[in-house]
Amino acid sequence: MKYTVVASIFLACVVFLTGCISAPVRHAFPKPPEIIVERCPDLNKLAENEQQLSEFLKTVTKNYTLYHDCAAKHDLLVKWIKEQSDIHDSVFNKGK
Repeated sequence: MKYTVVASIFLACVVFLTGCISAPVRHAFPKPPEIIVERCPDLNKLAENEQQLSEFLKTVTKNYTLYHDCAAKHDLLVKWIKEQSDIHDSVFNKGK
């Protein structure tokens, strides 16, 4: 009788633990910070009737700044994705 109770408890534990181990677990990849996934603004265009070199240079300077700001955000996003991917893989793909 004593061994039957112990064996039943042991068997129940094995069944429950086996169910937990074999249950599929979905691992969600984290979402990136909003500041680095914002869409880059469109570049400025020079007015068709504008003929002054100073206005042309202002537009080029603004576009240069917009491009480099967007490139910096893109670099941060690429770096963040790589870091998160490495963390995710090290946690969830240890045996693979």
